[in-house]
Amino acid sequence: MRRMLGAGVGLLSLEFVGASLAMLWPGLGEGLGVEYRVGTLAQINGQFPSWARGTPFEFRPARAFLVNVPAAKAMALGEQAVTPAPKASEMLALWRKCPHLGCMIPSACEGTDRFQCYCHQSTYNILGEKLLLGPAPRGMDRFPVRIDKGGVVIIDTREIIEGPPKNVVTFRDAHPPDVGCL
Repeated sequence: MRRMLGAGVGLLSLEFVGASLAMLWPGLGEGLGVEYRVGTLAQINGQFPSWARGTPFEFRPARAFLVNVPAAKAMALGEQAVTPAPKASEMLALWRKCPHLGCMIPSACEGTDRFQCYCHQSTYNILGEKLLLGPAPRGMDRFPVRIDKGGVVIIDTREIIEGPPKNVVTFRDAHPPDVGCL
């Protein structure tokens, strides 16, 4: 009986130590803290053609929306613009985690071209700036975007850039600021 009890306690201790180490060991291949190679602009446009017309590209491995800023602004204003090759400074990688309580933000609404969190209805324009609806304290957080020498777009999740403070909106679309998804 003592041996069985000792073996059980020993096995439980080993499982506890193993689980603790697995949790503390950094995940080097996925999640936050990794540079994600999205692809070249030609590959992005080939995989998701509406990105050049302004629809944010959902890149799931980084849990981000890649936004083509010039095309997205035009789309939100109801204009037709095609920008297949924006510069890195003209792209945003918006983190899909709502700054309020961390809910996952779904794709932009078709009617208003805005993001709206399902949990508490916080609403953001196409650039991730906080609008009037919902309790979020600021706009959507984002990751740096760059293009390497080979022309590959990279989203760097090692650095999180906090969204603009509450009530800072640089882009006004065609809809009132207190309107979410229709």
